[in-house]
Parts: sequence; structure tokens; C-alpha cells
Amino acid sequence: MINGPGRRRLTSWIESFVEHTVNLESAVIYRKWAAITMIAAALEQKVWVDTGSALYPNIYTFLIGHPGIGKSRAITAAANVVREALPDVHWGGTSMTRAALSDYMKEAKRFIANIPYAPIEYNSLVIVADELSAFMHEYDSGLVAALVEFYDVNPYSEGRRMNNLRIEIVRPQLNILSGSTPSNLIHTLKDYVWDQGLMSRVIMVYADDRPFIDVFNTPRPAKPKDLIHDLKLIWTLEGQFDYSDRFAKAMNDWKLLKMTPEPTHPKLRHYNTRRFAHLLKLAMIACVDRGDSMKLDVEDFNKAMGWLLEAESRMPAIFQTGAIAPDSRIMDEIVYFVKQHPRGVSEHLVNQFASQRASANTVRSILGLMEQSQLIKAVHIDPKTGLRMFTAP
Repeated sequence: MINGPGRRRLTSWIESFVEHTVNLESAVIYRKWAAITMIAAALEQKVWVDTGSALYPNIYTFLIGHPGIGKSRAITAAANVVREALPDVHWGGTSMTRAALSDYMKEAKRFIANIPYAPIEYNSLVIVADELSAFMHEYDSGLVAALVEFYDVNPYSEGRRMNNLRIEIVRPQLNILSGSTPSNLIHTLKDYVWDQGLMSRVIMVYADDRPFIDVFNTPRPAKPKDLIHDLKLIWTLEGQFDYSDRFAKAMNDWKLLKMTPEPTHPKLRHYNTRRFAHLLKLAMIACVDRGDSMKLDVEDFNKAMGWLLEAESRMPAIFQTGAIAPDSRIMDEIVYFVKQHPRGVSEHLVNQFASQRASANTVRSILGLMEQSQLIKAVHIDPKTGLRMFTAP
């Protein structure tokens, strides 16, 4: 418990969390966005900004990267601090159907005293999943439809024939922090999915660097007492954000400039339409991160813009590394096979190796493409057989 209103001990909860987790083999950008998302989870629907209707700071964050790069470490570390500081947070299951998600959401009820008026009732839920494939192992249109509704805090109703069950939730809200590999993301979300609503609401954070830590000589961090203390204070914030004229001008100027620089990848076309809302949500989080003023200023705009542009600059790499065709994997194996023969390997052996992995009709085209792209190189032709000798430069 905190006696009285309490004072913050940290100048930035997010930066302090990144520093606290420096001993983890996880990229800084992962740890940063895990912290950003957990602040959003702590705020629930207790705070908002008025844009004609209430906009809440809930976000969907996917940490994207190859296996073993530290996604799970960042997610677990951030969630553990929240579990320690805020035992009343409602957590969803790791793997869920639409029906299970709506059941969890119905149970995630919260009340805000609104004296002298009636209490405000809402439902807020947090989902933390190390792997997207655990949460949604294949694309589920019903589940995705619910995710869209819960992101937008739209009234939700569901009827089930079993036991004549009816579920009605007036203000459901969801925060998601999940991880995925690029290939699994592309496999689960087919091309047509990117033209629908869910992925325009997701901020994807990609990293391909992993810090290497000497786990035997790196001291274990102490219990994050200051992070816990300040998160309890953030949890108590309630009310509508005010904003300065400078903040309003910065947001409006950016909008008039067509929100440049804008991601140009075709799969991000619909994501671009929600960047203004993403930035405004992040500005609320940045404001709360630095203190309890509940007044958005230009420094919050700048901090949120930095976060957003850093994430967006890496998003195209997700599609480059995730969309690996089967032929590409076969080529990698052929290159590896050829490299095992530094002096060169006969064409008939390469053909034999390749035909065990691809149809006879495609082997010739695959080898031809590999030669043209200089993945393998013919260094000698046997005058008797006419067969070439290959090496891998």
C-alpha cells in the first residue's frame, strides 16, 4: 500500500525498466515496447483523451523476430513486474477461442467511483502470449472480429445456443503483448488478412540483434521496488487528459503534412490510416511515463513520435525475412551441400542431392537461378562427360 498520494521515484518508468532488464539477452527495443504496453495495461479505461469520443491508451504490440532472440524474455519480465505491483489486473488465457475470450472479458469487470454520480463500469483485459501461434495457432475470423471490437472499446454482445447463454459487455477493452517469428506471422496471416482491420491496429516491433550477456558474471538485479512503487501510482490515475496548445499544434501539423514519413510497404497500407490514433495513444503513455500531470505537451508528442518511427522503420524487414518460399529453403540446403566440397562437387551429385528435395521438373530451374544469382558457380567442365564442377563462393 502507498500512504497518501505518493511521489514518483523514477523520472521514467519505461527507461528504468529497460535499465533494470539490461541483464536479459533481449534487444532494447523489445524491452522498451514491453514496458510501453504494460503501462497501457495499467491505465485500462481510467484515463482517456477526448477526440469527439473517448480514445483510450490500449495497444496491441507484436514483438517480431527469429527464435531465441529474446522476445519471450522481454514479455515475461514486463508481465512479472505488473503481476507483482498490480494483483488486480485481469489476465486472459494464453490460448483462446472467441467464446473463451468473451468469457474472460465478461469476468474482467471494473468500477470507478464517480461521486456524486453513479459508478462507471467497464471491462478491461490483458493478454500476454510469448508466441502468437499459442494464442492463435491459425487464423480465426471469429476471434479476430472480437479482437477488433475490443480494441475499439465497442459494445459487444454474443449469444450461444448452449444453455441459452447471452453475453453483453458495454465497454470491453483489451491490451495485447505477444511475440512471433516473421515466418509464423506471414504463415498465420495470409495476404488478404492485411487488408482487414486487425493488423491496422497492431504495432509490430522487429529486431534481429540480440545482446550477449555473460550470465555467470552478470549480477542478478534486485527486486524492482521503485518500478513496483511507481506502477502502483500510475494505476491510480483517473480522468480525461488535458493538452497544451503546442501539443495540439504539433499533432495537427503532422496530420496536415500527411503524417510523413509514412511506411510504404503495400501490406502496411491500411495500418497507415490509424497512425494518428497510434501516436495519440503513445503520447498518453509518454505523458504518464514522465509524471502525473495528465496534460499532454509537445515533449510527449516527440517521445511518442520517436517510438513510433523507430518501430515503423523496421517493419518492412518482417516481410522480407518472413516470406521465405520452399524453393528458397532448398537453395539454402544446396549451398550448404556444395560448401562441404571446397574443391568443387560434380553436377551429377548436386542434381542427385537437389532431386531428393524438389521435383525433377524444378531442379533445373532452381540450379539455373542459383547460378544467375551466384549462389553457386561452375568452375570446370569435364571434357568427357560435359558435366560441370560447382563451388559455392
